[in-house]
Amino acid sequence: EETISILRLVFVFAFYVVASSALSISGKAGGAGLNSRRDFLSAAGASGLIIPRFSPTAAAVSSDGVAYRPVAVVGASGRTGALCVASCLKRGIPVRALTRSGEWHPPASDAEDASSSLYTINDKLLSIQQCDARDPTALETGVEGCRGVIFAASASKKGGKANEIDNEAAVAAGRACIAKGVPRYIVISSTAVTRPKSLGYKFTNVYQNIMGEKRSGELGVMNSYKESTTSSYTIIRPGGLEEPKRNTVLGPSALELSQGDALAGIISRADLAEVAVEAALAQSRNLQDTSFELYYTDGAQPCEGRFKSLLQSGEVSRLHGDTYEALFRGLNRDGEYFVPA
Repeated sequence: EETISILRLVFVFAFYVVASSALSISGKAGGAGLNSRRDFLSAAGASGLIIPRFSPTAAAVSSDGVAYRPVAVVGASGRTGALCVASCLKRGIPVRALTRSGEWHPPASDAEDASSSLYTINDKLLSIQQCDARDPTALETGVEGCRGVIFAASASKKGGKANEIDNEAAVAAGRACIAKGVPRYIVISSTAVTRPKSLGYKFTNVYQNIMGEKRSGELGVMNSYKESTTSSYTIIRPGGLEEPKRNTVLGPSALELSQGDALAGIISRADLAEVAVEAALAQSRNLQDTSFELYYTDGAQPCEGRFKSLLQSGEVSRLHGDTYEALFRGLNRDGEYFVPA
C-alpha cells in the first residue's frame, strides 16, 4: 500500500510538471497557470503524456473520484452519438463510445464549421466498447465506472426496432445506470412526443410507432428513477434536426429551452450533442429528474396551433442564456412545471 501511494504521488507530480510545461509553451501559463482541470488535461495531451486508464475500482486522481470517470455514449456510431463523443473529446473529457459493432468513426466534418477542433481525436481519452443496446447485461458492463451516460441510440434497419431501442433499451440503460451507481443519465428523445395530435408526431410516428415508443421509454425511465437517491435523469427533447445535416455549433446564446412539450423548432445535431454533454456533466438540482425541449430561439413555434398564444403569454417559460449554466438555470423538475392540457 505504501509503495503504491508513493508511485501515485510520483505520477501526479510528473503529470503536473509536464502539463505545466506544455501550458507554458502554449501561452496558458505564466499569468494564468493551471486554472482548470480542462487546461490540465489538454496540456498533458498536447505534451504526449500517456494518461493511464484506471479501472472503475481504482483510485482516481481527483479528490471526489468523479471528475476522471468517462462519459459513456450509447449509440455512439450514430450521427448524434458520434458528435456527443467528439464533444467530450473537445473538452478533454474521457469518453467511452458504446457501439453495436465495437467500432467507432469520428463524425464527418463540415467545411463551413469553424470549430474544426471538434473532430480532433485523442486516443488517450477515447475508449471504444462493443455494446448492443438490446442487451441489458452489455449495458451494465458498458456504463460501469462512468460519471454520466448519454443515450443517443434510436431505431434503425441494422440496430433494432423502435420498441427495442427507443423504448426498452432506453429504460434498460437507465436501470443499468442506477445499478452501477452512475450519477447522471441523459436520454435524447423528441419534441411533440406527448402531443399525438400534432403534425410532427403524426409525420414521425409513421415509422414503427417511434414517437409512441419514445414516450413509453420516457415514462419507463421516469418510473425507474422514482426511488433512486444516487442517480438522476434528464430527458432532452430536441426539435427537428436541421437539414442539411451540418455539424455547426451556434452555442447557448442561440438556444431556447422550454418545458411542457408545447413549443418546438429546429436544432443542429452538433448543438444537441453539446447540450447533452453539458447536461451529463452538470450536478445542479434543477437538471435532476427533468425533461425539456431544445431548439433555436429564432425558429420557435408551437407544436400545435392551439399553443400559439404560449409564445407570448409567459405561461410556458422560454429559457435563454449566454452560458449553458445560465441556460439551464430556470429549469424545473418533472411534475413542478406547467404542462398545457
